Amino acid sequence: MKKNLTLLVFAVLFAVPAFARYIVVLKDGTRYAAKAKWTVVKGKALVLLENGQALQFDPSLIDVAKSEAMTKIGSAQADIIDLNPATSPAAKQAPQASLGSQIKLRTREQQEAAKNPAPAATTVPAVAGGTGVMPDIVIDKFDRAYDNVGIYEKSVKSSGGRAIRAELTVDTEERVFNAISATSFLMVRNAGVEGQQIDIVELFMKTTNGGSAGRFQMTRADAEALDKRTISQQEYFVKKVIY
Repeated sequence: MKKNLTLLVFAVLFAVPAFARYIVVLKDGTRYAAKAKWTVVKGKALVLLENGQALQFDPSLIDVAKSEAMTKIGSAQADIIDLNPATSPAAKQAPQASLGSQIKLRTREQQEAAKNPAPAATTVPAVAGGTGVMPDIVIDKFDRAYDNVGIYEKSVKSSGGRAIRAELTVDTEERVFNAISATSFLMVRNAGVEGQQIDIVELFMKTTNGGSAGRFQMTRADAEALDKRTISQQEYFVKKVIY
């Protein structure tokens, strides 16, 4: 069933659809959860994803038969959106979308289900944070830095002599960016504390209603890349987010 597309809107931060209405399958096996079947505009296939992001690419890349088959058998509930800029054909041809159109959050039910992952699920590698405890002065500087960028609901703790765990409540795209920016800035400068080194900061971001806004293990290499702007905050989010 085709839907008339009268307005193209990008999804606001933290909007998560319960299911996809159409599955677009590419010939390389990549699948996209879309709101409706693609349309061809000026020679390009336009796909409006369930998360609100609009993709455009060559129609010849689409496996029409598989797209129809996957949609009919109800595979739309699968998490199959590939937003990696290095592999997605749409990302290579379209301008970079806002962070709001790239973030995919989990509901409370999905997070509960994720607590018992299947044996084959990928686990997050542990990152050594050194022995001992991070000095209170460093923790305090991170706490105040998050205050300064509008993040007031938070818990910042030491998780090792060179590691910090920060749990932040963020409800806007701006605050997600602010958290990433403030964290990388302080890490590169070791919070301005002489003789201290910060190797890893674990960021756990959530919304006030309990939805996940993304988890990150920011290393010094990550922080330096962000500080030098060799990677944008949007690219960092897409490549490094852990759910």
